[in-house]
Amino acid sequence: MKRAVIFLALVFFAVSITPVYAQQKIRAKGMSTISKNFIDIARSKALSEAQRNAVEKAVGVMITSATNVENYQVKMDRILSESQGFISSYKIISEKRTGDNYEVEIEAEISAGKLRDQMTAINLIMVRKSKPRVMLIFTGTTSRDAVAEAAMSKYFIAQGFRLVDAQTIKKNKDYERLQDAAEQKALSGIAHRYGAEIIIVNTVEAVSNPFKINDVEMNHNKVVISGKIINGDTGGIITTDAEQKAAPGMKGDFKALTDEVARKLARTLVDNVLENWSKELANTATVKLVVSGLTSYSDLQEFKSLLAEEVKGFKAANQRYYSRGKVELDLEIEGDADAVAHDVAQITVKNKKIKVLEISPNRVEAVLLP
Repeated sequence: MKRAVIFLALVFFAVSITPVYAQQKIRAKGMSTISKNFIDIARSKALSEAQRNAVEKAVGVMITSATNVENYQVKMDRILSESQGFISSYKIISEKRTGDNYEVEIEAEISAGKLRDQMTAINLIMVRKSKPRVMLIFTGTTSRDAVAEAAMSKYFIAQGFRLVDAQTIKKNKDYERLQDAAEQKALSGIAHRYGAEIIIVNTVEAVSNPFKINDVEMNHNKVVISGKIINGDTGGIITTDAEQKAAPGMKGDFKALTDEVARKLARTLVDNVLENWSKELANTATVKLVVSGLTSYSDLQEFKSLLAEEVKGFKAANQRYYSRGKVELDLEIEGDADAVAHDVAQITVKNKKIKVLEISPNRVEAVLLP
């Protein structure tokens, strides 16, 4: 019952108050402690806090009025986890360092519209995620797959995603491996090689069943398209979904149905991935850290213990693989890959330094020097 009341309150807010907040400009400040003189990281955290504070000011009155329904902070956290979706634009009014703190003041334009309806808000998230490049892969080679690919490509481009042309690899075995979404480790390496941070593997299925109405033979056509979004850096699945539609028509006439279902699935996948990224940016992110050159198991243990001490925003390190001096870790952090790379490069293991070799939006690769 409580959840239902909260949902209705949010719906009322989105529908009834949107015209007011769509033009409302809010000033807010954010502050972060400067650790080890890393000003850039402190500035980024202060800016994120300023955005959250701006949204909190805009929706605070509505939330406060519902405190008898559920804990205030719980409700506020739910909204702030989507804070970027409410900010259509912002500008920095001032920023300064005061002692060990860095402070940023912004003026944000708040909109209560849904995330998918706010292209400017989407652009803010896309920038924070370094505008990831997308590769669309289809497991089939029929004309229906081509229609679906064209429709989905058009939609993703309209939403600000950059597409990697899969045609460049369709003539070799890499494409066959990409079509097999189960080969997640292989996907990561191939995606990295062709410059794609995100791979979307799609399957198009169609069936045409005959039926009769008053002895007149007709056909019932149905198209089902499923999609799986995979992180090209880590090989992990970000989200999956499927859409379908059926309609009477000529036998085997799937073009219009395929186009419609593909566009619908593209919208669903974009909504899902933006929701995932928005929560990730507001809370904890996962960055894959790959380090080689660890000459002994004791080196590994010392390195893992130093991560907790040296990487700012560190929450946890989950070891996925270790062999012959190479370890793969999934770091749960409050931050991004650039911040992880910066901090890892400061670590020394038994007087040996670490050199960062590669950085991508969700992955850092480094080596422990001899």
